[in-house]
Amino acid sequence: MITEAALITISCVLFIQMGLADAIQEVLHIRLRVVSCQKCLTFWICLGWMVWHEYGIIESVAASFIASYSALWLSLLYDGLALQYNYLYEQITSTKDTSSDSERADNPTDTQAGGDEVSQMQ
Repeated sequence: MITEAALITISCVLFIQMGLADAIQEVLHIRLRVVSCQKCLTFWICLGWMVWHEYGIIESVAASFIASYSALWLSLLYDGLALQYNYLYEQITSTKDTSSDSERADNPTDTQAGGDEVSQMQ
């Protein structure tokens, strides 16, 4: 029972986090709150699965609530990993311009920045 609830929880969280729920709802032109929330979707699918497989009602409800609460934390973990990934991706793919021309134009105190001016001889 615990293995089934864990697999359902992971599947529901990934189903929503990967955008599959939104894509399906967009194609079907419907909007269901239950399908858009990791906790709700996990709770109802776990409860339905366990009742269908004739587990006790008390155990089914308890396991569904625990799985739903776990879905919240799994979703937060996934979001944290996504932020780390995006940060690392930005660090790896950012290219720095090393030419001296771009540095000169940005530096207002550089005496050579305004190349149009004629220098004064003394």
